[in-house]
Amino acid sequence: MRRRSSRSYPKSSGFTLLELLLAIAIAAVIITTVNFAFFQSHKNIESVGAQREVYQTARIVMDRMIKDLTCAYLPSDDRQMTEDELSLYRFVGVNDNTGETDRDSLTFTTTTDIGFSKAPGVVCEVGYYLKEDEERKGIYTLMRREDPTPHYGITKAGQELEIAEGIKALNIVYIDENTQESEEWDLLKRLTLPRQVKVTLTMESGKEDVSFSVTASLVLAGIRLLAPQG
Repeated sequence: MRRRSSRSYPKSSGFTLLELLLAIAIAAVIITTVNFAFFQSHKNIESVGAQREVYQTARIVMDRMIKDLTCAYLPSDDRQMTEDELSLYRFVGVNDNTGETDRDSLTFTTTTDIGFSKAPGVVCEVGYYLKEDEERKGIYTLMRREDPTPHYGITKAGQELEIAEGIKALNIVYIDENTQESEEWDLLKRLTLPRQVKVTLTMESGKEDVSFSVTASLVLAGIRLLAPQG
């Protein structure tokens, strides 16, 4: 009679279907988490880069405007000028807030030079204003016009230069010697320059708008012209 063998064989060590599905689910969760963290980090890096670019643009623009305004020019002699002679020099700030959006403009005589003038080192007229984007309503480009040729009144000629894109608003406030603020300024009426000019520029930056403000002090603000002869 044959004896039965007492030797035992080990059971199979393979994964069950439930264990395999559980492992796949855990791996999917891990991969999803890693991908989300990666794309979120990439998105944050892009956002920081865009904000840095906006801040750099704003700094350059504000620095340019401060230099122009600081060098705003008026003749310093006490000679009685006619109205035509006086109109060779100008400082005209126009307030435009139609549609609840500040689109101010400023035109003035200055001695500054950014290196693009055909006649460097001379008195010229500089103007800052907004030009609406043809494809995006409510978005503007900040323009700078420079005309070094002598002329009466505000020029429509000269060289135009795009200073910054993606502008939402431009607000300019004028502060006189009594620290009174005005939204407009006309040299022909006031016969002097404002003591300070505060410029606030609003730019788009992702989903939020960012505003930058600077205040320029005008060196020749103490000069007061004589009223023009009739």
